[in-house]
This record gives sequence, C-alpha cells and structure tokens, in this order.
Amino acid sequence: MSKHITLPRLNQLAASIAVVVGGLALVPAAHAAAPAAGTNISNIASASYTDGAGRSQTVTSNEVKTTVIQVASFTLEADRSTTANPNGQVSLVHTLTNTGNGSDTFTINTANVNAGDDFDFASIKVYADKNGDGVPDNTNNLSGQTVALNAGESINLVVVTTTPSTATALQQGQLTISATTSVSGTAAADQTKTNTDTVNVTSNATIVLTKSASVSAVQVGDTVEYTLTYKNTGNTTATDVIVTDVIPANLTYTGSSAVWSGSATGLTDASATDDNYDFGVTQAGRLTFKIASVAPNTTGTLKFKATVDTTAPAGDIINVANASYDPDGNPVTNDTETTPSNPSKVTVAATYLGAINDSSTDNYNDAGRTGTLTDTQSLTIAQGQTATFNTYVWNRGNSTESYNLTAITAGLPAGTIVQFFKADGVTPLTDTNSDTTVDSGPLAPATSQLVVVKVTGPSTYSGNGSVTVTADPVNNTAIAANDTTLLNVTVTASTVDLTKNGSTQAVDGDGPYDSNTIVQTATIEAGQPATLQLAITNDGTSPDNFNLSVDPATLPSGWTVTFYEADDTTGACSNTVITNTGTIAAGATNKICAVVTPPANALPGNTDLVFVVNSPATGLSDSLKDRVIVDENRSFVFTPDRNGQVAPGGTVVYTHTLKNTGNVTEGDAAGELPVAVNNTLAGTNTTLFIDLNNDGIAQSNEQIVGGDIHSVLPAGLIPGQTITLLAKVESPASATDGQQDVAVITVTPTGAINGEAAPTALKVTDTTTVNDGQARLLKEQARDADCDGTEDASYTTSTINAKPGECVIYRITATNDGSVGVTNLVINDSVPVYTTLAANPAPTNDATIGTIGGATTAGSTGNVSNSVGSLAPAASARLKFAVQVNK
Repeated sequence: MSKHITLPRLNQLAASIAVVVGGLALVPAAHAAAPAAGTNISNIASASYTDGAGRSQTVTSNEVKTTVIQVASFTLEADRSTTANPNGQVSLVHTLTNTGNGSDTFTINTANVNAGDDFDFASIKVYADKNGDGVPDNTNNLSGQTVALNAGESINLVVVTTTPSTATALQQGQLTISATTSVSGTAAADQTKTNTDTVNVTSNATIVLTKSASVSAVQVGDTVEYTLTYKNTGNTTATDVIVTDVIPANLTYTGSSAVWSGSATGLTDASATDDNYDFGVTQAGRLTFKIASVAPNTTGTLKFKATVDTTAPAGDIINVANASYDPDGNPVTNDTETTPSNPSKVTVAATYLGAINDSSTDNYNDAGRTGTLTDTQSLTIAQGQTATFNTYVWNRGNSTESYNLTAITAGLPAGTIVQFFKADGVTPLTDTNSDTTVDSGPLAPATSQLVVVKVTGPSTYSGNGSVTVTADPVNNTAIAANDTTLLNVTVTASTVDLTKNGSTQAVDGDGPYDSNTIVQTATIEAGQPATLQLAITNDGTSPDNFNLSVDPATLPSGWTVTFYEADDTTGACSNTVITNTGTIAAGATNKICAVVTPPANALPGNTDLVFVVNSPATGLSDSLKDRVIVDENRSFVFTPDRNGQVAPGGTVVYTHTLKNTGNVTEGDAAGELPVAVNNTLAGTNTTLFIDLNNDGIAQSNEQIVGGDIHSVLPAGLIPGQTITLLAKVESPASATDGQQDVAVITVTPTGAINGEAAPTALKVTDTTTVNDGQARLLKEQARDADCDGTEDASYTTSTINAKPGECVIYRITATNDGSVGVTNLVINDSVPVYTTLAANPAPTNDATIGTIGGATTAGSTGNVSNSVGSLAPAASARLKFAVQVNK
C-alpha cells in the first residue's frame, strides 16, 4: 500500500555522498500552455447586415461552452552519471515535473539494471528535496510510495545508494528510477517515465558539489545568498579544482559579495590572480573559484549574493553550478572530471496588477494619471445608434492574468445594454474562467488587449449619460486593478438636492444637509445588502451630473456601497451599477438605489452613513444621513438584460440566470418565488421556462405554470444553485417594422424564512425590435477528438468536454426569419482563448453561400468570417471552422 509519510529531516546525509544532476530544468515552453482542467472555453458568434428598411443591424448567437478535461503529462529528468569509491555512498538528483493540466499523484519506483553492468546495489532509496539544496528533506523513503504535484509543480528526488565494497576500479553499476501517473485513460506509452543512472567505480578523488539558496520564495528586488559546498569524498587529493556558476536570467550578481569559507571579506571581482576568484573576467556573467587542491574528506564553502530583477516574471529561477578537477593529481594525464551541483531553485511570487485606459502605448492606471492623461472618452450619437469606444486592458503584473470587466452606467435608462467585444469589434468577449463575469481572457505580462465597448440604449431614449468600465484581475480579488476608464459627455453645472425618493419633506432630506436627521433606516444581517432609496433633484436652471459617494469617515472598514439606477417614476431598482448620475435636466429628479453591504463578520449595531452627491463640473453638492442596522440572509442575482429582433408573428428566446446567493433554500413551497412578465407592445406574449437539461431549448415540461418557479422546481433553489430561465417572446402578427417591446421580468421572493423577510424583487429587461428583414444566428459545436475534420457526435448547443490537443468544430447558421431579404450579411466569429485554428476542416461556408475571410491558417488566431451578401427570406447561410485546444 502506498502512503505519504513525514519524518524528521535527514541530518548531514549529504556529508559523505556524491550528488549528481544534469543541466537546467523547467524551461518555459515556447508554445501556449494547455489550459487547466475545468477551464471554460466559451464563444459567441455575431452577424451584421442591412435590413429591408436600409438600417444596419447586428445580432449575436447563443453562447457555446467547452470544458477542458484532465490529461496526464509529466517529465522525469534525467539520466545521471557519477563516480564513487568502493563502498562509497552516492546521491543522484532527478526532477519530477507535472506538465499536465491538473493535479496528479505519481508512484515512484527504483530497480537495479539486470544486464549490461558489473554489479547491483544492495539498497536503493529515494528522498524528497523540495527546497533544492541537494540534501534530502527527511528519512521518508519514497521508493514504492506516491508524490502529489499540482499542475506546473516540480520536486527534486534524491536517489541514495552505496557501491559494493567488493567493487573495483573501472567497474560500473546501473539503476533506474521511474514515475507513473494516476490519471486514468492515459495511453500506456505515456503512463511511466524512467531514468537510468550509472555509477563508475574509481580509486581516485571524487568531488561532490551542492548548491543551496538562503530563501525559496522571493519577490522582485529581494536578495538571495547562495552557498556552494564542495567536498572530496574520494581516496586521493583532487587538484586544480575550479568551481563555476553562471548567474541565470532574472538575477543580478551583487558586486564583491563572494566570500571563501569562514571569511566575511568580499573577494575582488575584477581579477583571478590575487584571490583565485573573478566574476565576469574568465567568462561573462560567471563566477569562477580556483582551488589548488582538496584533500580527501575535506569540505569548503563559497558564498555570493544576487538580486532578483524588477522585471523578473513569476515562476522558478533554477540554475546549476559545476566543479572540474584532476582526480589523480597527475598533471601529465588528461583525465579532468566535471561534476554538476544539484539544481537550486528560488520561486518568484506572482503579482496580479492591471490597468484599463484609452492608450495603446501607455499602461498608466488611475494612480498614474497626469493632467495629460484624462482616461476619459466622449462621444455624441444619434437616437437609436450604438456608441462605440476603444479601451485597452493592460497586464502590469509579472504573471499571465485575465481581467474581469464590469460596466457601471450613470444617467442611462432601464434597458440600456453595455457589451464588450474583441478587437474586431464584432466578436463578443465571454467568461473564460467560469466566474460568471465577462473577462479579457489571458494576457501575458506587459501586454495589452483592445476591448471595444458598445453602449446601446432603447430606441426611444435621448439624453446624456456615462459608463464606467472597470478591470479587476481574476487571481487577486483582494487588490483590484484599481483602475477604471470613463466613457461620458461633458455636463453643465447645476444645483442639487439629495432626498429620499424625491420627497419635499425636511424629514426625508429636503433642503440643506442636516447632520441630526436620520432619513432612512434599514435592518439587515451581516454580509447581506441593504437597499436605500435616494433621489437627486436638479433645482438649477441648467443640466448637471453628480458623482455618488459615501463620506469615507462614516464608512467602516470592510463595508461596501454600490449605487444602482432606479425607475424615475416608481423608484424600482435596476441592475445597472453607477458611480455618477449622468446628466439630469433642470428641475428633473433622478432616482437611485444605494446598496450597502457590511462584511460577513460585521458586529450588530447602528451605522450612520452620509451619502454625498457632488458635481464634477460645478462643485455643488448635497448630503443626507441614513442608518443601517446590522441584524443577525436571503439574496439572489438575476442577470442579464437582453436585446434582439423578431419578425412579425415570429419568436425569439432569451436566456437569463437566477442564482440563490443566500444561505437558505428558496421556493420549495408554492408561492415563494413568483415570477411575472410585463410587455410594453400590445399583443406580444412572453412565456417563461426553466432550462432543466441546459440544452438551451424551451420544452413543454419546463414551462413555468401559474407564474411560480415552484411549478417546475418543487425542491426550490438550494444555496448557491443557479438556474437558467428561458424567455420565449412571440411577436404579434400585426406588428410593423421598427416597433419595439420592452419586457420586464420580475422575480419577487415572498414570505419569511426563519424570521428573515423576502429580499427585494429582481428584474431583467428583454428589448425586442420588430424587423421585417431579420437574421437569426445559431451557434453549435461538436467534439472532434482526433482532429480529422469529422465530428464525433451530433452538433449541440450544450456544453461539451475536450482534452488538450483535441479539436472542436463550430457551425454558425444565419437564417433570415423575416418576410423581406437582407443584404450585406457577414457572419463573424473568432478563435477563442486557449485554442488555435485547426487544419480540418478549414474555414468554409459548409456548402451554402458566401466568401470566407479572416484567419485561415492552421495554428493561427483571430477573426473568421463569411461574407454572405444577400439572403432571401427563409434562406440560410453558414460559417464552419474548427479549433484545437492548446496542448
């Protein structure tokens, strides 16, 4: 039975053994790494066309997802060779690295080579050397045991054995060390890796060289002290001993820091004649130590320091020193021996920092702005148009990272949609890491990605507003990118009154700020949000806009406040996050919701928060005080808003997600989770379904009956559960081109659970425009494991699994669902992150119509398109291509 054992460190085991390793290890691969097991590869296609009325239109497909599954991949380095005296103990260092895309457990075995050598070893043991100093960490013999490694992790394995006392000079013995993966489904040829070690018997000197570092984990700018220990474990004196160490990349040698054994005086770097040492003279970038002779059983040390470069990427810095010597002390014979040290490793910690701005050449963030770096873009558009902004997301850290992108709108009405696209402006960005937030995809250090932000309001809306886009590193939730870019218009100064919901009563905050008046009080549980209604009235004669904030002196540590737009008539909260009101007309009122969330460990009691509105243009401001009482949690997330087109009498299906983010089961009794739809266009009908099998298709057994989610999910939503809600919108046959329906779907939790009242109703908005000439886009995928261009199963819109190196075939179908033809139709898609374009099949129109453009070379990335041109009613065209998951 294999098992993991931890015992005390093996003291001085290396004092009388020979350590042998090969060259450098863990050199980063030049190609893209395989994505980790569980990675979500998602993609959305798009199409642009001109409808029958001459209007430019854009539609997007459904999202398809491929989940990467685990494959085994590992290395065991390398065959070793050393010399030893009879009855001499030797150590041979190997490096086991998990190069797969998930955690793996490896079984370690050793054995004598049965043929082709002169003797066998009586005992072969293996020890872990996690800190890379060439010395076993403890007495736990790993031979026949298991070692667990995360993806990308490595460990040094020290093989310890003793030559027979009967061995004679020039004889040799061989042994093997092997590692076997535990991942099922691995091909037989890839299950086990084996190294062969050779020990040559000598009666002369044998120099052993070990290398250790003062620390194992470092930050950029840290100093590391290295110790080189040499010892003659042979029977004769070694002469002309030369120890060399080349400073590896990402380290800089500290001048005059090298010292001999027991000395505190630094050696002279510039010359080897005075102290038998130099740096960079004998060879550039190399330390060279010369020792005239080393008697048997004599040990010495050499020390020097190096600093981690500020540009060093995250990961391991590994190097190996070498010692050459004359083993028999006879200058006439040409028998110089060279022995390497163990590989010494220090790990540079990853830093996850970022920026988002309007520059393709400067990675400045908010803290680095100057008077010339405003990081603000402005654009004026006609009613019904889409505003398009170019922003750039920068990786300012030292490790590859993805950045979550969020948009906060201010002054824009319900139904406003903010979308993020790749650099081509037509391929939507997706959630590549399955945390429910759209992100940039992985960016290498010091690189940027163009993110096209498109803002679309309802066709009936006119006015001013703004959008704040924020980029947060996925792997550093504690410290955000601390950066936003603002997309807005210039506004005129105005006077302002901050009240509760537009009230004209002093008790509700009307008039100047009164620090003695508590306007609203909300009681909540720790860690749960409280919603406070606020209204900003512009009492001046000119339009103005106002920043929203909380006086930091009143906001306890760990508390957060997020502002949301609200319906200016009813005060109902939307899902649109804002930090500025946007432009408010003279005499008008803009209602907002302030959502206050204390930390999960907040103490019970009263907290009085002072909300502040301040005009960035005029400097005018007003405040009011609200109270939040932390009680001793019911909450949901309902997203996102959708838009689309439909032909008269046609249908369109929108997908939304409802997640129970509280800690109690919701809707396990009838009437606890009612859901309702309100359509604005007469004759329009919206039917709601819960996608039980996640196939994206509304089926009769999934239809919500009686406006109650309990009718389909009798067990309710357990904490953390997410469901997909399908909204099937059917347009009236009498609808005319250009008419628009805005459907507001409202989930209203009811009742009390264990004394906790129901949370605020949740809403999403589906905006549907009637279009006589309407193109509909459907994206499907199929796995092609051997990448021969033929799908292994039927095409589907559901999530599929694929291993690194396997292929996925995408098929995008554009269909004209309208009653008139469309023109200038172009189907667009892109090669998603973690993949490259596959050779089979090459991008094609799949025997329909159109001309293929964009990326066509296997191994490339970028946009793929089919320029269809005209498409008659009920006709279809396709774009088909394949991608290969990085391996």
